[in-house]
Amino acid sequence: MKTLLRSVVPLAALIILVPSSLAASPHEDQRAWLGVLLATGDTSPRNTDATSEPSTEAAGVLIGGVVEGSPADDARLRSKDAIVAVDGVPVNGPADLLSRLREVGPGSLVTLSVKRSGHDLELRTVLGTRPERNGRWRIVRGWIGIDAIELPASLREHFGAPEDAGVLVSLVVPGSPAEISGIQVGDVVYEVDGERVTSVEALSQLVSGAGVENVIDVVVARDGARIVVGPEIERAP
Repeated sequence: MKTLLRSVVPLAALIILVPSSLAASPHEDQRAWLGVLLATGDTSPRNTDATSEPSTEAAGVLIGGVVEGSPADDARLRSKDAIVAVDGVPVNGPADLLSRLREVGPGSLVTLSVKRSGHDLELRTVLGTRPERNGRWRIVRGWIGIDAIELPASLREHFGAPEDAGVLVSLVVPGSPAEISGIQVGDVVYEVDGERVTSVEALSQLVSGAGVENVIDVVVARDGARIVVGPEIERAP
């Protein structure tokens, strides 16, 4: 079985989402590039362009993913961060962010005001020029170091998990965040940060997009007991 939580974001998604979200100059070959996937309030990646209307639901722009080796990666931006200002100018949605990037242009040093888990941060990076579309861009993926297998509803209930969620941990990598936090082989993982784990793929997606260095709440069933552990997400090997 392949090691869990190492799935690659589909290339088509990168082509559609990353370039259009981050084009920031009226000239095709001089678009400032930050290297993030934008997300809605539920952290689902969303396609935006320079004509998108600013969001009125909340200030800032939620990050759904970070491209490896990008200016965002250099600045240590994470999934679930919210960019609320660029060089002190507030951004209230994707259109505001794109407008600010368009103004400063490629090669500019920018200060990003970021909200992360209730904390205010100032991160700095130099904007790049949007890469060519023929490149295979990779998204920074989270990892905690477990393999898991699917379970039928009857076995989920047998282990103490709800009927509609739960996967069985079949491997814990020694020294991994999972082992350090106390996850064990035989545990049934059925919730991550409040989201039900309905399949191995669902667990992979939840952990992969949780943001490197973030601590997540993982709920497991063990011998009929409900246990909550908090592994710190690492960058996938």
